[in-house]
Amino acid sequence: MQWENHPTSRSNRSFIAGCISAVFLCAASPLIAVETVVKNDSVMNGSTATIQAGFDEGETAAAWLTSPCDGRIVAVQVFWRSLTGGEPPTLEDNITIYSQGTFPFPGGILAFLEGPVMTDGFLNEFRYLDEQNTIPIDVPISQGQVFVVALRFGSNPSPFNGPSVVTDSDGCQAGKNAINAIGLGWVSACSLGVSGDFMIRAIVDCEEATGACCLANGDCVPDVPGQECADNGGLYQGDDSLCSQVNCPITIGACCMPNGTCQDSLSLNTCSTMGGTYQGNGSMCSGVTCPQPAQACCNPTNGFCSMLDPASCTGFGGVPQGPGTMCVGPSANQCPTGACCLPNGSCAPTQTPAQCASMNGVYQGTGVTCGQVSCPQPQGACCLTSGGCSVSGQAVCEGFGNTWAGVGTTCADGNMNGTADACEPPDGDLNVDMAVDGVDLRLFTEAVRTSSTDPTYLVHGDFSGNGTMDPADIDGMVNAALSFP
Repeated sequence: MQWENHPTSRSNRSFIAGCISAVFLCAASPLIAVETVVKNDSVMNGSTATIQAGFDEGETAAAWLTSPCDGRIVAVQVFWRSLTGGEPPTLEDNITIYSQGTFPFPGGILAFLEGPVMTDGFLNEFRYLDEQNTIPIDVPISQGQVFVVALRFGSNPSPFNGPSVVTDSDGCQAGKNAINAIGLGWVSACSLGVSGDFMIRAIVDCEEATGACCLANGDCVPDVPGQECADNGGLYQGDDSLCSQVNCPITIGACCMPNGTCQDSLSLNTCSTMGGTYQGNGSMCSGVTCPQPAQACCNPTNGFCSMLDPASCTGFGGVPQGPGTMCVGPSANQCPTGACCLPNGSCAPTQTPAQCASMNGVYQGTGVTCGQVSCPQPQGACCLTSGGCSVSGQAVCEGFGNTWAGVGTTCADGNMNGTADACEPPDGDLNVDMAVDGVDLRLFTEAVRTSSTDPTYLVHGDFSGNGTMDPADIDGMVNAALSFP
């Protein structure tokens, strides 16, 4: 690494004479995304810069900066460096933010930070005006507005070591850098021989531009930042755009899926990625008919089977067998059949899926026989010889010598007498309100008229015990009504 050191010459106030060139890395804090660093210098990590060590206590280095946006000045930065590094922190006089003024004279004071402490080897950043960090720097600024950030020295940098402010190494820009020198006042830094731009910067918190954001469904959301609009799948209409001035297109619609179902609110790309067929912008599933995949179509007369979509199957007089069904047999032209478990627990053999469904059964699979399945048995209250009650199937209940109360009955004890209602003799209380009255008689009459098998009615009104409400129960109901207190 090459270092250059030149002794200070105070006779001609040459600031070149007090410079030390160095290559260094700038240590800085990460910036908030909406904040913008405003600078004149070109110093970057690893680039060459010059330590300006020719200042005296009470002199000032200042940079004229231009705001890139409407916003607020929230921080200032000064890079502070010595030749060898590691020098103790120094207490300087102040940092002042001025209005533009007339170069090289700054204008009025916008903010004043007294006693900044400079740390060697760092891009020192200041966000508060007071030592307690309670009063933040907050200076309103407009896009294109010029302002001045100035550092007033509170100590004399060593002309051979520093630390002091630095400048870049690619030339001093006219009208951008000034020095308030003892005996000279405010003068252009370039005219004093400073060969680069001061690494004195500001941070401006730019007011993020907003505009109209068009959503995929055609809605428009006002005053949304561009990135936020894009992150939510919207289409940004430009800074300061208004919803009243834009016409948001609908870019989503219905999508017919390969299995014949339909999904709303998908984009063309998403629909295609899922293997579907896009139905057009603004379309809805309620207004489209998606093609159905082929399924087994059976001729109910001769059992001939062909793979057709449901509409075509019905048009040929066939019976669609359901999604996913396939024709079977050596020539793949036979209807699929298998065991069908019925609600009463029995098994119907060689039923097509459609036939099984028509009986409210559960199809057990093509080629499956009734001997291969054990159909779930309907459950009901089993009145035990011991006086207890348990819910089970009829065969299990009666196989152990107990009495089965019927499908759907339970072991509930509505009258709370310690015996399940289903295991007590019928009492005529069809509405289970602990009384036998006109309401029960009306319910009984309707149950007999419709030959009801409702478990509740059977428990309280099937006096004949034949599992159906019918005229055989009339005498028992009359006796129950007459005997009720």
